[in-house]
Amino acid sequence: MGKNISCYNALKSINSLIWSILLLLFTLGGCKSIDVKDKPDLLPYMLKPVALLSIKSPKNLESVWPDLMDNMEQKLRKMPVLGRITGIKELNKKLDLNPILRSAYKTYMSTLTLTGISDKEIALRLEDEFESPHFLLLDFLSFPCTKECTSDEQWVIRLKLIEANTGDIIYRARLAYELDEDEQNTESYQALAEMLISDVMAEFESGFIVPWHRWRYEHMKKVSEINPRSEMGI
Repeated sequence: MGKNISCYNALKSINSLIWSILLLLFTLGGCKSIDVKDKPDLLPYMLKPVALLSIKSPKNLESVWPDLMDNMEQKLRKMPVLGRITGIKELNKKLDLNPILRSAYKTYMSTLTLTGISDKEIALRLEDEFESPHFLLLDFLSFPCTKECTSDEQWVIRLKLIEANTGDIIYRARLAYELDEDEQNTESYQALAEMLISDVMAEFESGFIVPWHRWRYEHMKKVSEINPRSEMGI
């Protein structure tokens, strides 16, 4: 009897271990990492107008890309630390009315996505036309993986908040993801893209804040110099 109980407990422990491992593998999915780089002091960039820049739809996401960008825009509008959001539809209206502006915009976006450099001359014009000192770009790249990868496809998603007049990167989140074979069918592909964009947005929302010690410093100033918490994104 004692041997049977001991055997049962052993099998129960092994079964529990197997399920724990399977749950871990399911949770981790493909290889994913998010790198963040931002300004040491984000206070000067709080509550400023932001123009959302859009790239051409990535391959195999054409049918859902407008909805993905719209969902992203709605999330941005709910962030208390950001000012007025100039969305993609509003930008397109401005570009449709001005072919020369659209040409400049295409040049700016091409340079920005290919080299990572913000053309200051064009950016100053766009800042004036879009009425936004900050640009937010979601760049979504898909390409064959390197020899070190376990997958044959990799995504790199970059979210950049750019100061128009200097070209400086205020905040950048970069996510790299290696797709598993079963994630490369159309339905999984689209759902995965939505999930990863949401992950990047969540990282941006949690990271684009004013640290408590910065608020403490502001709080210790003279009453006449104190910045209200609502103006600091807190």
